[in-house]
Amino acid sequence: MSAKTPGRAVIYLRVSSAGQVRTDYDPEGLSIPAQREACQRKAASLGAEVVREYVEPGVSGGSILKRSAFRQLIAEVRERKDVDYVIVWSVSRWARDQEDHWTARGLITRAGAKLISVKEPIGEDTSHGIMLEGVMAAVAAARRIEISEEVTRGIKRKIEVGGTHSRAPIGYLNVREPLPSGGEVRTVIVDPERGPIVRWAFEAYATGLYSLTDMATLLEARGLRTRPTARWTVRALALSSVHHMLGNAYYTGKVVFKGAAYPGRHEALVSDELFEQVQAVLRGHRASGERDRVHRHYLKGSIFCGACGRRLTYSRNKGNGGLYEYFVCTSNQRGQCAQGYQPVHLVEAAIERHYATVRLSEADADRVRKAVAARLEAMAETAEQEIARCRGVLTQVKDQERKLLHMHYEERISGELFDEEQARLRRERQGAETLIARFSLQYEDIAATLELALDILSRDLQEVYARANDTIRRLMNQALFEGLWVSDEEVIADQLAEPFASLQGFQAALEAEGGHRSRAGGLAGGPGMTKAPAPWEGAKALVIGSISEEMVGGTGLEPVTLCV
Repeated sequence: MSAKTPGRAVIYLRVSSAGQVRTDYDPEGLSIPAQREACQRKAASLGAEVVREYVEPGVSGGSILKRSAFRQLIAEVRERKDVDYVIVWSVSRWARDQEDHWTARGLITRAGAKLISVKEPIGEDTSHGIMLEGVMAAVAAARRIEISEEVTRGIKRKIEVGGTHSRAPIGYLNVREPLPSGGEVRTVIVDPERGPIVRWAFEAYATGLYSLTDMATLLEARGLRTRPTARWTVRALALSSVHHMLGNAYYTGKVVFKGAAYPGRHEALVSDELFEQVQAVLRGHRASGERDRVHRHYLKGSIFCGACGRRLTYSRNKGNGGLYEYFVCTSNQRGQCAQGYQPVHLVEAAIERHYATVRLSEADADRVRKAVAARLEAMAETAEQEIARCRGVLTQVKDQERKLLHMHYEERISGELFDEEQARLRRERQGAETLIARFSLQYEDIAATLELALDILSRDLQEVYARANDTIRRLMNQALFEGLWVSDEEVIADQLAEPFASLQGFQAALEAEGGHRSRAGGLAGGPGMTKAPAPWEGAKALVIGSISEEMVGGTGLEPVTLCV
C-alpha cells in the first residue's frame, strides 16, 4: 500500500447512451471532454492533481453492476487509499439509485477520500451537507424513474400507432423516409435479401419435417446471415436465434409490447395461419421432449412406460441376427422398473390398433354438438346481460368522475377526499372493464373449434393413421394425445390433449345424465382407460357451470391444426 499524497484526485466521467459518444469526429463525442475539462478545473480549485480518470461511455446509470469503470474506481480507491477527492460532473453521473449512492460514497469516505460534484455543493460531512447530498441523490433517483416512465409512455404510443420501437428482427430493415413537408420518419421495410429466406424458413418448418438444428443448418446453407453492427460482424444464426425467429409474432405484421399485440405498419412476411402452424410444430416438439440425436423415431416423446409412467426411449442394438430396435423405459436402464424391452414393430402395431378407440359415433357426436350449442347459447345470453350492466357502471363512473373533477376545481372538497374518491372510482372502472373483457368470449371461435374437433373424431382415424407416413403419424400423436402408456406391447392407457379431452369429459357427463353408454364405446373408451395408474390417468373434464367457470382445461380451446 502506497502512502497517501495530499492534493491528489481521480475523476469519473459517464454518459448514459452510446449515441452520446458518436456525435463528433472525436470518438468520445462532445459530452465526455466537456465533463473532463470541468472536473479538471474543479480539481485545480481544490489544489489537487488529477492522477487517474475513469470513463464510462454509453452506460446507463440505473445499476452499478453494469458499470465496470465505476466498480474499478471503487476498488482501486479502497485498495490504494492514495487520493483525497473523487470528482464527478454531477450526482446524477455518479449514481441514480439512492442505495448505490450511499454505499459507494461510504466506501470512498472510509478510504479517506471525499466525493465532490462540480455542479452541486456536496462533500461536507455536516448535518446540512448530508441533508443536501441526500436531496440531490433523491432527485437523481426520481429523475431516472421519470425518464423511464417517459420512455415507456413514448414506446407504447409509438406501438399503438403501428410503429416499431426497437431494431427490427432479421428479415426487416430500419430505414428513414423523408416526409413531403420536411423532416423524416423512422420506419421498417422488408429486407430484400433476407426477407424471402425468413419466409421460406416458416414454410419449411411448418411441414414438421425439420428440427431446429436442421433449420439452422439449412438457413446457413441458403446464405442467411445476421446484419453487421458496431460490435458484431456478419455471422450465421445460432440455434437459439432460429427458435426466437420462428416464435416471433412480428413476422405476422404485429408488434408485441408487455404481452399485448398491436397491428404494425410493417409488411407481414407470413400469414397468421402459417404462423400458428409453426407454433403448433414448436409446441409439439417441446411437449414431446424430442431432441436432435443420432437415433430418431416418430413415437419418441409420445409413449410412456405402463408400469412406472416414465418416458420410453428408442434403442437400436446390434446382435448376431443384425440390428434390433426396441423401446425401453428410462427407469429400467437404472434397474428401477421391471418393464422389459419392447420391440418397436409391436409397439407401432399397438398404437395403430388403439386408434380404433379414438372415435365418436355419429349419434354421440350429435348429442355433444347439441349440448355444447345449448350451453354456449345460454352463456352468451348471460354474458350480454352482464356486459350491458358493466357498461352502465362505466357510464355512471364517468359521470361521477366529471362531477368530482368540477368539485375539485371549485375547491369544494379537500385534497384527501378527492384522492379517496378518485381511487374508489378507479377501482370500480377497473372492475367493470375486467368483467367486460372476461364476458366478451369468442363463442363463434369456441363453437368452430369444437365442431372441428367433433368432425375429426367422427372420422376413421385408424385408417388415416395406417396410411400416414412417419411425420404425419408423429403430428397426429402429439395433437391428439398428451401421452400413450404402453406395457407388454399393448396400449393400456391414454390421455387426450385439448380440446379432445374436454369433449371426452362432456360426453361422460351427458352419459351420466342419460344413464346409458355408447354402444361404440365412446371417445377413447377402450378398456385401458380404467387401468391407467394414478399419476397419469384421465384428463380434466369440461366444466358445466356458470360463465365464470372454465369450460376447458389449462391449455384452452385453441384451434387445432391437424394435417389429417
